[in-house]
Amino acid sequence: MNLAVLMYSTISRKLSTTISALILLLALLVLFSFRAHAAQAVVILDREPSRELAGHFDQYDDLTGKLTLADILEPKNAVGFRRIKDKLNDGYSHKAVWLRFSLFRTSRFPAEAWLRLYPPYLDHVTVYIQSDHDPSKASSYRQIKLGDHIPVADRPLPGTDFLAPLSLPLETPVTIYVRIQAISSLNFNASVHTPTDMYREINTDILIQGGYLAIIVLFSLLNFIYFLRINDKLFLYFALYALAVATNYFSISGILSLILPDVAHLISDYLADLGKGGGILLVSLFLIRLFTSELTPFTRRYLKLMVVIGALTILADPLGFYIEMAPVTSVAMLFLFFMITWLSYKAVKNNKPGGILFFMAFGISNLGYFIHFLQLLGLVPLEWWNINNIKYASLLNIVLMTVALAERLRETEKRAMAALRESELKSVELATERVATERQQRFLTMVSHEYRTPLAIIRSSLDIMELQMSDHYPENSSELDKIKRAVHRLVEVMDVSLNKSRISDSEERKGAVRTLLAPFMASVVEEVRALWPKRTFRFAISLTERAINAEKHYLTTALFNLLDNAQKYSPPESSIDIDCHEERDEVVIRIQNQSNSFLTNETEQLFKKYQRGSNSKNTNGSGLGLWLVREIINRHNGTVTFEKSGIHVVVTVRLPLEDTLTK
Repeated sequence: MNLAVLMYSTISRKLSTTISALILLLALLVLFSFRAHAAQAVVILDREPSRELAGHFDQYDDLTGKLTLADILEPKNAVGFRRIKDKLNDGYSHKAVWLRFSLFRTSRFPAEAWLRLYPPYLDHVTVYIQSDHDPSKASSYRQIKLGDHIPVADRPLPGTDFLAPLSLPLETPVTIYVRIQAISSLNFNASVHTPTDMYREINTDILIQGGYLAIIVLFSLLNFIYFLRINDKLFLYFALYALAVATNYFSISGILSLILPDVAHLISDYLADLGKGGGILLVSLFLIRLFTSELTPFTRRYLKLMVVIGALTILADPLGFYIEMAPVTSVAMLFLFFMITWLSYKAVKNNKPGGILFFMAFGISNLGYFIHFLQLLGLVPLEWWNINNIKYASLLNIVLMTVALAERLRETEKRAMAALRESELKSVELATERVATERQQRFLTMVSHEYRTPLAIIRSSLDIMELQMSDHYPENSSELDKIKRAVHRLVEVMDVSLNKSRISDSEERKGAVRTLLAPFMASVVEEVRALWPKRTFRFAISLTERAINAEKHYLTTALFNLLDNAQKYSPPESSIDIDCHEERDEVVIRIQNQSNSFLTNETEQLFKKYQRGSNSKNTNGSGLGLWLVREIINRHNGTVTFEKSGIHVVVTVRLPLEDTLTK
């Protein structure tokens, strides 16, 4: 029993000692971790002429935006700093952000240096540089106010970025605090440079930024020249869009502070919003005009909504609702990127001139803007590869779009030249046809003059013969009747030919009269039966009291030509069927005959002037019959069509009934 108690006591002491040691170790680890976390980042400046400070920032978020440096230096706030891995990238926010870091100079780095802070579109940037030995007192810090709301004359050195002078003691840490507050996105980075390197950076940056703006303005002017040349608003919208991009970049790149130093702090925000909102508005108008054939009702309405959003973005800063408007604009633009990609793809699919270039241009710009907006929202870290992606993406977009629009212009001019050549050919054809028509008219006038007298003699002679033969030779009366009908038909054909210029007259038909269908069709069938007595014509009509408004001599000529073709291109022993009935306020005259040689692919060609089918080699004709038929039927507001039905050819004529003409 005593042994068991002793063993239990020994184990308890050892366990207690072990637990205590673990607790102490854990406490030391937590304390060490806390101290390590609370320790300031120290950047050693040695041989390099410049040093990036990303990854050496401690951050404190002032949600009230009212804390001073003295407040920040209080122990309760000083321990609230946390290390950030890279650059500051907090998106849109009302808060103020404090950053802390320390610099340590060796003998190989000059005492006088420059602190470079960017991007240059931040509204308020205040730098506190330690100038005394005690970093815990606010009086030990020298204050420098920067930001694009500060007059350029009040800054230590004008440049495309914000610059603060440093005087660094040898091998002594210098603590620096930076307070940042902006209505735009909270993106920030800093670097330290020797004076020589700083001036080199400034000159290089000015050269690059100025060249970028010059290229954009040049392409804008080029598109404006295109607009003046062909008066196409598409080029005007794109020229103004390029200027909007240049305006936005002009205000946020820092160039504005060098060109207009006296007013840069007053107009930078307004120019930035004008460029951004104007760009959205103009690119939406540009897309509506460019992708007219690819737009759906939804995409058209969305682009019109983007026009409104662009206008609101322009007014957001002057009216004081930029922070509320910025996320709305960003989300709307993100959706617009996908829409532009889809419309560009449809343009390529529809073989739009320059479609592939449009797709490439929008693809590059969409990728750049997409990454930029994710970066503004704080969703993508600020890195070397994306800090200038929007600049280069927009530049490539403008260059490729200009090339694509030039290709569109070339295609437009090519089509215009083709249309001009076609117009000239048509003019030549019309002139040739006019000359031919005049010659034909002169010929027909001559024929009329020469043939009327012989025809009149023939007709009077036939009348005399009919009187003499009616009593003595009654068996020849039918033959004589055929001759008279043929002469009568010849006279009608001559009259129609002499007045054929009236066929295409678009004016109101002067000779049209109300015509009952049943007796009119019966007379036409009787006429053809008399002319071709050996041919069987089967006639059926279901219309007794219906009438059409017709010029009878013209309509007779049209039907006669159709029936002549039917008997000419069908076997002699076959019959020709003529059916006349009503369908939906129209009279339908259907003529059917046998024919194995009718080619359906020649149907439309047969209605052209002087055009004959491939099956008409062994028959006489000039190729004017069916053209005349269609002209006459069109003159009567009707239609005529051919179709093949088995071994039969069916010609269908449709004419409006008289009571439908006044509806």
